[in-house]
Parts: sequence; structure tokens; C-alpha cells
Amino acid sequence: MAHGLFSEECQATRKPSNAELATQAVERFNAWVGEREKAEDWRDYLRAGKLNRSEIAAECGFGRAAWQQNPALAVALESVEERLIALGILVTGHSPTQGQDEPNTSQTEALAEQSVRRAMAAKGKAEHRVKALEEQNATLKAEVRELKDQLRRNQMREEHLSRTGRLLNP
Repeated sequence: MAHGLFSEECQATRKPSNAELATQAVERFNAWVGEREKAEDWRDYLRAGKLNRSEIAAECGFGRAAWQQNPALAVALESVEERLIALGILVTGHSPTQGQDEPNTSQTEALAEQSVRRAMAAKGKAEHRVKALEEQNATLKAEVRELKDQLRRNQMREEHLSRTGRLLNP
């Protein structure tokens, strides 16, 4: 009976195997993909004409090396990128009619548009933060003003009580 209890304790504290970790990473990536599809914010995760693997790995909670070490994860990423190419969200570096030395103007335009969109989003976030800080600052200034008035009134009361002999000097 003690042997069974020990066995249960070991199973409870057992670390997941590499295969289990790999499966969990794919599940987290698939959940992340679902979130992106709902939010429709794929363009926020594009960099240099492909999905930003470092940012995705950080959001999914695994290391960047998982893309190379986990074949199922690499296949899932490739599948998502192919779907994004088909939807026109992800622009590849070369089209079949272009030579490798020719610049891809559509990719350059897409990257410029993406850069502008990110800059506008960052500007919006910064403006929102500034507005929130200004509101907080105004609230704190009003509170300080109120506390100063209260302090002045209390000092006047204390001075009056002291002059009339109703307050003992410390």
C-alpha cells in the first residue's frame, strides 16, 4: 500500500517529457493562432516579410529554438504562413515571375504600410497613456490643494486654541 502512495507522489511531481512539452507547445501555438484570427491583428506580428518568430514564441511561452527543435511546431507555423500568403496578409519576398535580384515593390509597400500602422498604433497608445497621466495629475493636484486648505484651517484652529489657553503646548 505504501508503494502505491509513493508511486502516486512520483507521478504528481514528475516533469513532463520532451514529447509532452512539444505537444504542449503546438497546442499553445494553435491557441495563439485562434486568438490572432479572432483579433485579426496578423499584421502586428509581421517582420521582414514573415511572422516574427521571437515575438510569437514569447507570447506562447516557449523558447525561440522550439521552431527548429519541434518539427510539428515548424509545420504548424509553415501552414499558418502559407494560409496568410493565400489571404494576401503575408507577402513573400519573390514572386514566380520575378528574378531574385529584382526588388519586390509590393513587399516594400506592404512593409512600409505595416510600419506606418505600427507607428500609428504606438502613437495612439502613447496618447492614451498621456491622457490618463494628465487626468491622474489633475486629480492629484486637486487633492493636494484640498489638503493644503485643510492644513491651513487646522493651523488656524490650533493657533486660536493656543492663544485662548485651551491648547496645551507640547
